[in-house]
Amino acid sequence: MFPCSMDSAETFTTVTFSNVSIYTSITAVNVISKRNFKAHWVAPTLRELKRRKVIEDDLNGGPKIFHRSTFLEWNYDAEIFAFSNRLGEKFNDLSLRAALTHKSYIERETARLSDIGVESNLQFQDNEALSQKGGELLSKFINGYLRAVFTQVPEELIRAMHDFLTSNPTLETVARHIGLGDLMLCADFPCKTETYVKSFKAIVAALAESSGEERARIFVQDLVVTQLYGQDVNELWNPVDPVGNLTAILKREGKAEPEFRLIRQAGSNSILGVYYVGLYSDKNFISEGAGESLEVAKEMAAREALKKFFRTEDSMRALPFGRQLKNIQSKIAQLENQPNIPLSEWISEKVMSAVH
Repeated sequence: MFPCSMDSAETFTTVTFSNVSIYTSITAVNVISKRNFKAHWVAPTLRELKRRKVIEDDLNGGPKIFHRSTFLEWNYDAEIFAFSNRLGEKFNDLSLRAALTHKSYIERETARLSDIGVESNLQFQDNEALSQKGGELLSKFINGYLRAVFTQVPEELIRAMHDFLTSNPTLETVARHIGLGDLMLCADFPCKTETYVKSFKAIVAALAESSGEERARIFVQDLVVTQLYGQDVNELWNPVDPVGNLTAILKREGKAEPEFRLIRQAGSNSILGVYYVGLYSDKNFISEGAGESLEVAKEMAAREALKKFFRTEDSMRALPFGRQLKNIQSKIAQLENQPNIPLSEWISEKVMSAVH
């Protein structure tokens, strides 16, 4: 009896295991067949649709973008409220709405209502006046920051950095990043660069009217002036005659004219030649420059010397932002209308007296 029971149990176990194995393998085959084996027309159709989409985007200058107002859940009042809270600023509601309304939108809506025979008496205010005022405030705030931080640079370099920060590409980048594209009321979409710039300047003026110039100044420092981060400020200004400017500065400082000495060179007989020139004054080493020719190396050495005079070397301190500006905000406000010394009059004594 006992051996027979064992044989029966072994037979039953084997059969059961084999049944499970067969069932599992059949299920796996069915799943794989459903997952991987599709109709032969699917892949070619998807490729053709993608090819047509790429051609359509190329003809239209890129994929079509829809304004937020075309979405079913669009609520302009809620969007305005969310915009103020994202920025952490308090705006007067009427000023903010005016700052986001371009005159092209009013003209388009007036014409549309006239076409359908409705009297057009739209109670909208465009952002023309706010934009002009905001541009003046923006320029003033930026100049104040630059003059307070770059105390030893000539006014020409201040003007070059100011022009970079107030340029249309820079302001458009800032305006896009804070989401103005979905809030501006204008006739064109996607909005033009000029529309972005005008609306952002109007936002600065609206904030100054709502919360005061101090909040608007900090707003500009946090969003616009920070675009200098990672920029080589020396590349924003290209003096016409670096050697001549350096010679004039040394003369006003009571030092000898610059003397250039060839330090080393490599590959002078090839197109990859490089020359290293040292700049000396009164037998004291000032700077070094490299270039593909002696003239270029001299100019680069003069530029490096000017960097040392103006304290804009590559190893200069990182620009202060945020809480680091808390103690110098009053100084920034004082220097908004007080230009730095021009390059033609630059001398270290005048710079130090102006700083202190």
